[in-house]
Amino acid sequence: MIREKVRNYIYDDLIFSILSKLPLKSLKRFGCVSKPWSLLFENNNFMSIFRNNFISNHHSCYEDTSLLLPIGDKVFHSPYSDRFENMVELDLPNSFQEENPNFGILDSGSITGILCLYSQNNDRIVFWNPTTKEFKVIPPSPLESVPPYQQFLIYLHGFGYDHVRDDYKLLRHVSYFPPSFGDCEYLGISYHDLPHEDILRDSFYETYSLRSNSWKKLDTWHDSSVRGSYLGERLYLDGKCNWWDYIDSDLPNVKSALASFDLANEVLFTTLIPLDVPIDVADEYMFYHHLVELCGFIAFITWIIGTSTFDISILYEVGVKESWTKLFIVGPLSCIERPIGTGKKGAIFFTKEDGEIFLFNLSTQKIEELGIQGIYSHVLFYRKNFLSFGG
Repeated sequence: MIREKVRNYIYDDLIFSILSKLPLKSLKRFGCVSKPWSLLFENNNFMSIFRNNFISNHHSCYEDTSLLLPIGDKVFHSPYSDRFENMVELDLPNSFQEENPNFGILDSGSITGILCLYSQNNDRIVFWNPTTKEFKVIPPSPLESVPPYQQFLIYLHGFGYDHVRDDYKLLRHVSYFPPSFGDCEYLGISYHDLPHEDILRDSFYETYSLRSNSWKKLDTWHDSSVRGSYLGERLYLDGKCNWWDYIDSDLPNVKSALASFDLANEVLFTTLIPLDVPIDVADEYMFYHHLVELCGFIAFITWIIGTSTFDISILYEVGVKESWTKLFIVGPLSCIERPIGTGKKGAIFFTKEDGEIFLFNLSTQKIEELGIQGIYSHVLFYRKNFLSFGG
């Protein structure tokens, strides 16, 4: 009898060890094999082993990568470590010869070595290779040529690489709105004489292709909520531009979705996001989020304003709501403002309320002070590219 119990214990221990090394998608699928396997995500001992393997496993997406830290209108490069030791400031290209160009780096990032810079003063865009110093000023879209009384608002949803056509592409949303009475007075136009049927155009999406150096309006999929204008709401990964999107849903605790645009076939995927919003949080807008890449996966860091605990959920299959898996609970951490990005091996970067940046290690559950201040900052992966991107 005792020998049988020992045999079962060894068998379970061996099964735990094998299953803990499986990819997340495979582990989820094997849940149908038996009831004990279906309950593995509720087993604290197993999940501890699985989390450690998830973080410590080799991930090819991190090979030859380093980190960029944009702070305000400056960009710092940390070529040697996740702790920004001996970091150097990069010289942004002043492509318009302005005294204060005020360009920012689009937070969708790019590990192909090309970054998308956008002017915070206007709608000008530049593609830039920090390694070769090459840059390309993106021409305005023909759809921007409108009468002075017609105004438009642009939201950048993502920048990335189309591996099928060897092309860099930019995705954005354009919406029109009528001028105010004050705008009309400034333009010397009567508000009542405006051609309102022409002004109130439908909003649309369009893509820019570096290879063709041209814009293309997308007419094949419906409009979604205008999102992606804040840091941490955009991410490029595996040929797709991803962003956070609010939706109308009858499902309980589902008020948002991940929108994913495939740059190669120009198909939009929507993945509903179930949020664990407590019933005492009446306003879902009190529920904050940050979109990141973690160990090669799309991940959401979510938290409730005024609290110091952060949930990290992983998505292993775009378009499948059930594939969201909450893997980590971080905290409570004191005096935390928000997360600003991830590094290698489970490193999460946060800013404190005073703007100080620190690193939280998911493996050790320890905080590492970095001695850096950066209120308006975010962390991006970067891979050097010595080739010309042409255009």
